[in-house]
Amino acid sequence: MRTHPDPPESLAPLSPGKESGAERARSQLLIKGGKVVNDDCSVMADVYVEDGVVRQVGPNLNPEPLTGLIVLDATNKLVIPGGIDTHTHMQFPFMGSRSKDDFYTGTKAAIAGGTTMIIDFAIPQKGCSLTEAFDTWKSWADPKVCCDYALHVAVTWWSSKEEMKSLVQNKGVNSFKMFMAYKDLYMVNDEELYAAFSCCKELGAVAQVHAENGELIAQKMLAMGITGPEGHELCRPEEVEAEATQRAITIANAVNCPLFVVHVMSKSAARVISNARREGKNHTMFLLTLPGLLFTEHLEIMVMMTVSESLDSLQGRVSQVMHRRVHK
Repeated sequence: MRTHPDPPESLAPLSPGKESGAERARSQLLIKGGKVVNDDCSVMADVYVEDGVVRQVGPNLNPEPLTGLIVLDATNKLVIPGGIDTHTHMQFPFMGSRSKDDFYTGTKAAIAGGTTMIIDFAIPQKGCSLTEAFDTWKSWADPKVCCDYALHVAVTWWSSKEEMKSLVQNKGVNSFKMFMAYKDLYMVNDEELYAAFSCCKELGAVAQVHAENGELIAQKMLAMGITGPEGHELCRPEEVEAEATQRAITIANAVNCPLFVVHVMSKSAARVISNARREGKNHTMFLLTLPGLLFTEHLEIMVMMTVSESLDSLQGRVSQVMHRRVHK
């Protein structure tokens, strides 16, 4: 939690039909006596917020004037900056189903849990416009959201880079996701991955990848005649995710494009990413996991969010923690 300078007038919050700047009534909030939790340390401090912006953090704050000031007593409580959930799927239509939460119920729950911003995904069908998908998701979100939001955009086929360029320059999009799974629905091939990664590098956008081998997933289960939900786990052994992760890293490295590998689920894939980061490939290599995965049989894999410790030591430490939790 950091203090923030005055925002430019163009970014200052405005209410319809009201004046901006000095003529607009100020909103003042003082949070007193809590423990402020930052990324680098925790400290006992007061927090003064004006017009939704943190202005001061420090002990025994007494902002002036006091007229209209709301004071919250945070004694014995933690004061934590609002969370940002960078991977959500609200009211997402997928294979004849739809996400249970829409942009209202999902963001209402987010706010209740301390998450003050989400980043959802606009995902076009193959052959459809990326821009139209963005506009569709925005039309779903705008009337319903209870918190800040942004949109990633998925590249499910390759036509040209003009739409990606327009989304970055005109819509504020700065990240694109490519699927290596869901054959004939969202999956892109290696040639399309190369083109999309190249475009992300050129535009300065973040390239994300869902790393699985869609061909193996489709062929293995269909050849065995397995089409039910039990096939989801059976067709996704560790080596399949590890192979796709390595392939994505290799292609991204060929065009010098930073890469974000989403919902990593196996120790083998985590090791591939750890090795790539250690070798300095792609300059930047990120990974994301899901809280639910910490309670699967592969629970020890994914606390590997740093390269400062070896993968083996992290696995050992997490295994010990989860072993104690299970027995408790």
